[in-house]
Amino acid sequence: MSLITADTTFQLAGALLVLATFGFWAETKQLGRKVSGPLIILFLGLVLSNINLIPHSAPMYDTVSGLLVPLAIPMLLFRADLQMVLREIGPMFKAFVASAIVIAVSIIILCLLFDFGPFEAKVAGALAGSYIGGSLNFVATAQAVELTDPNHYVAALTADTIGAVFFLALLMMLPALSWARKAMPSKYISANGDNLGATITQSEKAEAAPFDLLGLGASITISMIICAVGGLITGFFNADNYFILVITVLALAVANLAKPMVKRFNSEFEVGTFFMYIFFATIGASANLTTIAGIAMPYVVLICAAVLLFILLILVVGKLLKLDLAELLIAANACILGPATAAAMAAGQKWNDLVTPGMLAGILGYSFATFIGVAVTKFLI
Repeated sequence: MSLITADTTFQLAGALLVLATFGFWAETKQLGRKVSGPLIILFLGLVLSNINLIPHSAPMYDTVSGLLVPLAIPMLLFRADLQMVLREIGPMFKAFVASAIVIAVSIIILCLLFDFGPFEAKVAGALAGSYIGGSLNFVATAQAVELTDPNHYVAALTADTIGAVFFLALLMMLPALSWARKAMPSKYISANGDNLGATITQSEKAEAAPFDLLGLGASITISMIICAVGGLITGFFNADNYFILVITVLALAVANLAKPMVKRFNSEFEVGTFFMYIFFATIGASANLTTIAGIAMPYVVLICAAVLLFILLILVVGKLLKLDLAELLIAANACILGPATAAAMAAGQKWNDLVTPGMLAGILGYSFATFIGVAVTKFLI
């Protein structure tokens, strides 16, 4: 029996909140940003449960999965103004769509050629969702395809992180390859590989809006209404497995059809992220350390091979589509790693006019990655 038992509600809730808060704090540090908050939380939850400080299962875990996760998904999508994204993303749109298609195809090809175990289709779908969108899409896809085994869940997330590190290493090498520069000439990278540091001025980042309790309360309320309507729709059609997809569609509809209301929302993305971090703590706590060690390796091989195949294919596709190498690098980064790292990479390279398109490309990925992830699973089953 664990020190904190499943029926000690406040003590267990306190432990989960400490883990989630620590994940946020860790991401303010350099090492934490490299490893990622979700993975840190997962492994801390895993350690605490495997040394019997918190339980492997508890009713609270089901509450977090059944309430906080659906509530978080609309809150994380309210900023997905697709009209604005498509208007301002510019030529990077083509590069991002190509990247999304190529990573999904790469995962499918490997799963068709090799056997990665009985959970292959579900894990492949979750990884595809993550590598086109982000952690939000991993969670949403995993729920939609019923990847509920905590050991395989944590193993897949571990592979996800290892694959991301491998991808970033390969991506940073591309400008140094002369044949890559010749295949996709860039106005940001010279023929001999020098960084030209584009100097097109970008507008200053807007200051964060002051905290507004009414705006936060409204966002949570609308998110709950979306979940309620989504539950009614899936219940009516007896399609509970599609609940996450339905609320995703409803959230995108609100984000794009009720913009005046959405603009008044405040801190909804941050609170939604916190809800997700609590969920990662419960997933980590539910897993068994010895079991994960035995099942993670096939998923690591799958995603690392998919990343390698992605790099090879995207170079061919980029040449055929006559893409700019630098724009492709940022678009691929936005696709695989998300908007924050894409913007950071563009800023770090002094490609100032690619910062905003990189962010917008990542947001676009959040919008449709879950649907592609579910489609990958359905195709492989």
